[in-house]
Amino acid sequence: MFCSGMRRLLRSVYLSVGLIVSGSACAETSLLVFTENSPPYHYVKNGKVIGEVIDRVHNILRRAGYGAEFKVFPWARAVLNTQRHSRALIFSIARTPEREHQYQWITPITQFELGILTLSTRTNITVEDWNDLKAFSVATQRGDVAEKWLKELGFEEGINLISCADIICSWEELKRGTVDFIIEDPQLIRDTAGLVGLESDDVTLQQLIPELSVKAYLAASPQMPAAIVARLRRAANDIGYRP
Repeated sequence: MFCSGMRRLLRSVYLSVGLIVSGSACAETSLLVFTENSPPYHYVKNGKVIGEVIDRVHNILRRAGYGAEFKVFPWARAVLNTQRHSRALIFSIARTPEREHQYQWITPITQFELGILTLSTRTNITVEDWNDLKAFSVATQRGDVAEKWLKELGFEEGINLISCADIICSWEELKRGTVDFIIEDPQLIRDTAGLVGLESDDVTLQQLIPELSVKAYLAASPQMPAAIVARLRRAANDIGYRP
């Protein structure tokens, strides 16, 4: 009985150790990946994170030998979560001088050409100089490059600027008429307008903003181990993503 009991105990110990090692190995090959809701590039449908840029990130991770847990948050929270975790990635994030040393940059994964979008019925909005915009109101996403650009022009939250959690919120403000314009990539009008009950023809591009033509990156938290960053960069280079 004693020997039988010991054998059962040892099997239990071995099984426990095996589960610990297995769980550790899983953790060592899994990364957290944060992004925002921005259809059709990355968004949630039927509980699953999908989109054309999601596919690109998946390909890079798969090539590098990593699994991933994708999490969609409002942009400002996605940024904060990335900075808090040592094994976290974020996309699609513009590489600006202010952010240069806040992340480890993996690869560009898409290109944004941002412009001023208004309702087509708003024929009274014309822009000859960026300062003309301050006569109107705008909704933008908190913490993104468009919000920063607008604040540098003199826009003030609560006066002529509404800072939204995500792009859908901005579109809803535009639809309701609570703001005069939003800043968005006009290539996304067809995919995004329908989500808030608008037709593509209901929205007009007034003008592109050259200052907001940016490459958007997959980037890693500053604490991510250098070996992981190097593997991800090699994988991206092997695949050849060059937006």
